[in-house]
Amino acid sequence: MDNLNQSYFLSLQAYDSELDQLRAFAEAHQVPIVDQLSLDMIKQIIRIHQPTEILELGTAIGYSSMHFASVSPDINVTTIERNEEMIAYAKKHFEQFRFTDQIRLIEADAAQAFSKVNDRTYDMIFIDAAKAQSKKFFELYSPLLKDGGVIITDNVLYHGFVANIDIVRSRNVKQMVKKVQKFNQWLSEQSDFKTNFINMDDGLAISIKEHKND
Repeated sequence: MDNLNQSYFLSLQAYDSELDQLRAFAEAHQVPIVDQLSLDMIKQIIRIHQPTEILELGTAIGYSSMHFASVSPDINVTTIERNEEMIAYAKKHFEQFRFTDQIRLIEADAAQAFSKVNDRTYDMIFIDAAKAQSKKFFELYSPLLKDGGVIITDNVLYHGFVANIDIVRSRNVKQMVKKVQKFNQWLSEQSDFKTNFINMDDGLAISIKEHKND
């Protein structure tokens, strides 16, 4: 039923822009990118929240950061990537789709890039990097988020295994699932954030940073 619902919603939209067509490129090159309905949801949050500074952990080919920037010319995206092949693709795409003025690419491991991106505060952070390090990334970069800002974490269902770990046979995959489960539980307990978990695609966590009392 979920797949039927997903297909139905996807059929209501036309994903035929040049930028949308990069999804086929990612699939052909086996590059994981944000799922389509999740991307639609994030872009709608951007329209509502109206961030001007977005931090993304995990650039890949630049697909999501360009979509974020496409919402408004007032948006600046700082995105972090460590893989040299992905960096090359991202640079090419930023040039091709004319986003070089809106997107700043940081060539580094997200676990070690704090000093390269702490020159500003952010209205939104998108975590789509190594899933085993989601908690580390959240703790590291959340101090750069403005009060009232939002952190969106992708893949919190990890291919559907998080809700039913018993079906996992691989020991390595099971360890990964347990880490995602622990992160989700930890995130739900953070008093400085109001978090909702969205059962969409591979799962989204949307966390809003509480305003500090004056």
